[in-house]
Amino acid sequence: MAEQTMTLISNDATSIEVPLSVAKMSAVIATQIGENEDEDDEIDTQFPCPKVSGDILQKVVDYCSHYQTEPMVDIETPLQGETIEEIVKPAWYVEYCNVDREVMFQLVAAANFLNIKPLLDLTCLAVSVSIKGKSVEELRAIFNLPAPASAAASEDPIDEKDSDEDMEP
Repeated sequence: MAEQTMTLISNDATSIEVPLSVAKMSAVIATQIGENEDEDDEIDTQFPCPKVSGDILQKVVDYCSHYQTEPMVDIETPLQGETIEEIVKPAWYVEYCNVDREVMFQLVAAANFLNIKPLLDLTCLAVSVSIKGKSVEELRAIFNLPAPASAAASEDPIDEKDSDEDMEP
């Protein structure tokens, strides 16, 4: 008997059919399926992923599918190396992380949204290794953070008269 499947639907209407065992790597999907199974209803075979684009959803499915046949070794803390190649085993997962920064950030967000712990661990590790040793200015650029306003400009001027009036009984 063929394994039951589920269709994941991205925010750009991309549909990806996956085996139920792959879909259940997402704690969100596993919880939904578990709730439906208790009601003796047929499992809803579609799951919308409104925060995930089709190309990122495909990469998430690739990860989960590979994980079914060759699980990633848990990432130990403290970390057992300085580079992702030293920390992550098997090598397939190292290659999986060989994407540009924007894709990696989207993978982190997708893993978080779908609650796929091993993928979230891997992608967060990849981000942390890539930012290690960066200057504050480099980190601002990486995370698109504005430079802080100068100290003088950020202080609110205090009106002495208002302050004195607030203190009177």
